[in-house]
Amino acid sequence: MANKKERPAIENPLANMGLDEIVRGITINEAPQEKPVVKVKEPKKRISAGMKRFEENLDKYTGVSEQGVAIWLPKEVKKRLEVIRANADRNIPLRSLAAAIIMTYIEENESKLDEL
Repeated sequence: MANKKERPAIENPLANMGLDEIVRGITINEAPQEKPVVKVKEPKKRISAGMKRFEENLDKYTGVSEQGVAIWLPKEVKKRLEVIRANADRNIPLRSLAAAIIMTYIEENESKLDEL
């Protein structure tokens, strides 16, 4: 019989690794498939002059440390203020919200209010 050529022994690179290491090695080394980036143009937010003035007044009246004075509001008005406050993106004190709304209205309609 003919002598078979002996093949060199090949080391098994996975012999000393656990199954979890093998799986991690396979999945981590794969390059993530990139999805085509679709840019969606978001419309720029335009803040009206009135809204800008309202934001300024809100900042001005938030955190005021003075006691202030009491004003009686109809329940319907207070409930509307609470709804606005609840739907806001941030925590706005009810007192600051009411003051900002009132002052913004007064500033925007000063000439009309002088005619009353």
